[in-house]
Amino acid sequence: MLSYLLVRLILNKLSKSQIITIGLSGGSLVDLHASMLPRLRLPWARLKFFFVDQRFVPFTSDDSTYGNYQSKLFRQLPLTENNIIKIDANLEIVEEYAKDYQNKLQEALNGEDKACFIFI
Repeated sequence: MLSYLLVRLILNKLSKSQIITIGLSGGSLVDLHASMLPRLRLPWARLKFFFVDQRFVPFTSDDSTYGNYQSKLFRQLPLTENNIIKIDANLEIVEEYAKDYQNKLQEALNGEDKACFIFI
């Protein structure tokens, strides 16, 4: 039922916007999304993903939301790096990291596509 509602929501939003930007939470939701999303028939090229609770850790850390989604979900989907809004792992100062990520999210929100945001 949840996956049906998600598909309806995304397709409805895509009828009004070229791109849908989806905020993903970490923790136990990574496994839920990894089991559900690959089964959905969606226009993946028109979806972008970002992380609502990414920590200032390397992508290889178990605490990295991006790292967990990369290893458990994104490899199962027909996505490219253009579909994923992530932090710059080369930045070493947390303030630079936060500012860089903020700029990327603002660019996605204010881009000419006028992306619609959904949080799951």
